[in-house]
Amino acid sequence: MKKILFLASMLVVLAACTNVKDPAVKEENGAMKMDSVTDSISVMEGKHQLTATIKIVAPVGNEALNKSITRFIMKAIEGKASVDSTDIKAIAHYFVTSTIDDFKKDVQEVGPDDAPRSYFLEIGKSYENDKVITMNANHDVYLGGPHGSFIINATTFNKADGKILGNNILAQDKLADVKNQVTKQLQDFFKDMMGEDYEKDSPLKENGKEKIVELPENGIFIENDSAVFVYQQYEIAPYAFGIPCTKIALKDLKKNGWLEEEFAKTVE
Repeated sequence: MKKILFLASMLVVLAACTNVKDPAVKEENGAMKMDSVTDSISVMEGKHQLTATIKIVAPVGNEALNKSITRFIMKAIEGKASVDSTDIKAIAHYFVTSTIDDFKKDVQEVGPDDAPRSYFLEIGKSYENDKVITMNANHDVYLGGPHGSFIINATTFNKADGKILGNNILAQDKLADVKNQVTKQLQDFFKDMMGEDYEKDSPLKENGKEKIVELPENGIFIENDSAVFVYQQYEIAPYAFGIPCTKIALKDLKKNGWLEEEFAKTVE
């Protein structure tokens, strides 16, 4: 049952929140030119199969935007200052080599364990319009044990100046209203998933009472003209519930007065 719940929730979030497009497909809507690279290493260390793979699809834009997206990529790979951040091939190769090195250290420390180790990282564009571009980094990691982990990080950038558009697009004096709306939508998400079990086993209840859900730890991002709220595994619910996700249309946020004043002027 837990496996079914997990797979269902993963399908929901992947369909709703991570629409990475193939860079080989030419888009006709004025989309930015994309550069891409893939690198992978797979080795045996004793009885352990160690695999690290990365795919990066990054836009080629103005200097300010390039710098912001490079910082996003470097954060995703936990890159050191010594990495040439102007070369995505160097970034990709750093990730796979450093990951394999970390795996080798790990298997030497854990003792008699023959479980494989794997890390697949995909960084790419999930959304773009004439004003913004959203990049996501999807981490699929297995380090032994009963299951792996999946992490989704996404950030929206203003294409003109590279500035990040996250929680700052919300009216700060209206955050309580936004949280209430997000909580209501997440309640519906879990009710649909759990059915009759929701009333007694809801992860959104504390001491038997519904609690207000905070904004995601990793912030919000923009996709398909909506603000997207993604909660990582364990952030608000047990592993079996996967990665809960909900959206609020930007036009609805604007209508309710929940957007920051200057950003609201850009929403039609």
